[in-house]
Amino acid sequence: MLPKDALISITLGEKFSVWRTIVNGIVSQFVMKQMKKSPKLLYAEMKGNIKEGYGLTMTVWESNSMKQFRDNGAHKFAMRFFSWIFYRGNAHAYFLSYKNNGSIPTSAEAFDLVKKYGRFYDNGNLIRHSRAPKFNVEV
Repeated sequence: MLPKDALISITLGEKFSVWRTIVNGIVSQFVMKQMKKSPKLLYAEMKGNIKEGYGLTMTVWESNSMKQFRDNGAHKFAMRFFSWIFYRGNAHAYFLSYKNNGSIPTSAEAFDLVKKYGRFYDNGNLIRHSRAPKFNVEV
């Protein structure tokens, strides 16, 4: 059972070269290790594929605690470090945070949600701002 005000955050990087996918995975593991120490983290999942060149991270946080983690420590370092992975070459980056609708999406649903509703960058250029997901329609 999720708290009513829990926040779901999804990050997706895709169209990475093999070496960018590997670096993304290594740094993501470092961030995940630090994230697991946060008492306000309710759920965390990472998924990626070297051959397909993507990395997906989904987290669920108690209200207002994700921003605190995002702006400090390991994640703050990773955001600076990841800028060359996420925003150069032919990479696509998607970011989405929203209040939960009573359930945590599967990784496949999270992939679809972030691609449809997330803030989208193509080669470092902002293409689309994020918007709240609509759960009464097919994703």
